[in-house]
Amino acid sequence: MATTKELIAVVLDVGPSMNQAPPGTATSLQMALNAITMVLQRKIFSESKDEVALILFGTPNTANNLADDESYQNITVARPLGAVDFDLLQYVQNDIQPSNLSADFVDAVVVAMDHLNNESRGKKFGGMRLIMFTDLGGEFGDDQLDDIVASMKASSVQFNVIGPDLDDDDGDGDGTAAGPSTANGHVKEKTPQQKAGEALVKYFITELDGECYSFREALPALSFFQSRNVRPTAWKGSLEIGSGLQVPVAGYVRVVEQKPPSFKTCYARDMDAEFTSTVSYHLNDEASTEIQTGDLVKGHRYGNTLVPFSEDDLANMKLKTEKCFKVLGFTKAEHIKRSHYLGPNVMSVVADKDDEAAAVAFSSFANALYETNMVAIVKRVTRAKSNAKIGFLSPHIKSGYESFFYNELPFMEDVRQFTFGSLPIKPDCVTNKKHEPSKEQLSIVDDLITSMDLTHGEAEEALKPKLTFNPYLQRLYQCLQHRVLNPDDPLPELSPIIADYMKPPKEVFTRCEEHLDKMQKIFKLQEVVKKKEEQTGQSVFKDGGDAPPAKKPKIDDDLGGGMADLTKVKVQEVGTVTPVEDFKAIIGQKEEDRFEEACKQMQKRIVQLVMDSFGTQFYPKAMDCVKAFRQEAIKNSEPNLFNNFLTEFKTTLTEKNRENFWDQIVKENLSLIDRGECDESSVSKDAASKFLEKVEKEESEPSMQEDADDLVAMM
Repeated sequence: MATTKELIAVVLDVGPSMNQAPPGTATSLQMALNAITMVLQRKIFSESKDEVALILFGTPNTANNLADDESYQNITVARPLGAVDFDLLQYVQNDIQPSNLSADFVDAVVVAMDHLNNESRGKKFGGMRLIMFTDLGGEFGDDQLDDIVASMKASSVQFNVIGPDLDDDDGDGDGTAAGPSTANGHVKEKTPQQKAGEALVKYFITELDGECYSFREALPALSFFQSRNVRPTAWKGSLEIGSGLQVPVAGYVRVVEQKPPSFKTCYARDMDAEFTSTVSYHLNDEASTEIQTGDLVKGHRYGNTLVPFSEDDLANMKLKTEKCFKVLGFTKAEHIKRSHYLGPNVMSVVADKDDEAAAVAFSSFANALYETNMVAIVKRVTRAKSNAKIGFLSPHIKSGYESFFYNELPFMEDVRQFTFGSLPIKPDCVTNKKHEPSKEQLSIVDDLITSMDLTHGEAEEALKPKLTFNPYLQRLYQCLQHRVLNPDDPLPELSPIIADYMKPPKEVFTRCEEHLDKMQKIFKLQEVVKKKEEQTGQSVFKDGGDAPPAKKPKIDDDLGGGMADLTKVKVQEVGTVTPVEDFKAIIGQKEEDRFEEACKQMQKRIVQLVMDSFGTQFYPKAMDCVKAFRQEAIKNSEPNLFNNFLTEFKTTLTEKNRENFWDQIVKENLSLIDRGECDESSVSKDAASKFLEKVEKEESEPSMQEDADDLVAMM
């Protein structure tokens, strides 16, 4: 199995030009050390197998295998190639000092190459990389450049330079450059020596297909230098299309959340002591009787009852599935809502690399979907007896490869339905009409969005995921590293580099300031302070004295005072005395969702009030209940609950000779909830109008049993 371990030589310039910066700004050396520190932290805490060597040039001393009396002077192999550890991290942070001597960066590259070649003998590795940090302020020689480049090509060394900004060729100081001419926004003109060095670096980069980044871009650039510490494992299967076509494919995890390193439980008084943990179960009795594991069984709560399930029951309850990756159908890409993307990761699906016929079929399938802007809805079972998932395949076609992105989709139980107040988006919408924004307000918000566009006038989009580190992980690495090196010190302040990741890009913030000021003027907001009206004994029996008021007890905002509040309890059921108030109190409880339960109780109470009414005695109260039920069903986007009830209730009223109550419903125009009132309704406006039409009941001789039933109902 091929290894992904990388051998890295970090070549750092500590010469005088790297330590020059205006007061209050960071030097190039400080920025380089910060970037190297963060890379080493990630290597340590991700348990990377990469090996790193540190070569310094511009040092007072000389320590390398190629040095003689005249060549390769002031170049030191400070740390030979090896695994990253805290000793190297501590050395980078505390022991590297700037010097007043310059060294040839070309010689430093040769020393680094020689060290990599010597130390890599007999080792298994996936590649070699040379990273040089310099502002190119020192002198250099250009002898034997072709031989040096040829040697680096033969060793397949990837070459990266951190420091110079090669895009700023003119050095005109326009304030946009970042590199040796820029330090924290301070611009200084490049020296002739730096310009000559940049020309030589361009030659290296062109010949070796390398990359160059400014100091401001150092940390995002170094994200490419972190090798995967786990070899990606493919999920292999066959993409089934119809009943007769199977295409062998392989799936690789493309995007997944990076979890922080887990903390281990340790003995505080002796961190090296080993211990074991045991779990036991006890009854909640006086003796705390211990229960053996074999006597335990899992149970699911059904109402207030726990229903036991044995291991055999749980095994039989699972769906019997077989491994598959089957196309269920196709749909337009725009039909897949972004809010329905589900699952812990995104998988990249490609054709099996060892099957040429599969590659042809896969390519045809991907291009057909791409050209028609379609996606494939698929069923995926990762292995036998595992749960079936539903997802979609979207084609991803590039010049060098073709693949599908697989994302999981939710089932009905996974979707949460919420109802929120919204601004009117249609001219004929009367909902929240008073909150309709003006044209000026819409215009200023549109300008704000344009000004905060991350691609606005930039060469590359800001905050791209592949260039944006997770500030939480970086902060965690910073604290872990500090605690190891300084176990008795408090945790450090947040690093400025990490803090910048949690702020909007400066360019974006500058562009949007003008529009934010306009928004504050156009959208006039003021804080509404809720006044508490508390009724206390002091206010009731006030004697007009000048004594200071007694300290008021802290009470709930909803309490209004009085004896009724002292006896106030949580409503559990819709009663007959104040059914509307009870209904609203139950659905307003925030601890749990009891809307459906409250609706069932309200339905029962409406029927009881109508059927128990002596004449029309309870009709007004029942009518208020119907109105409240209908209003809350619309508000909570549950029209079917009301529509189903009203349909059955209409039949019941006819059968029980209570058509006079139905006449009142018709008079109040309380018909079914149609689509114009609630989008979730399946009833049209015409159907709702026809529903109120009176149904003629067929005349028939009532049986003795029916008379008895009616009498019981009336009683």
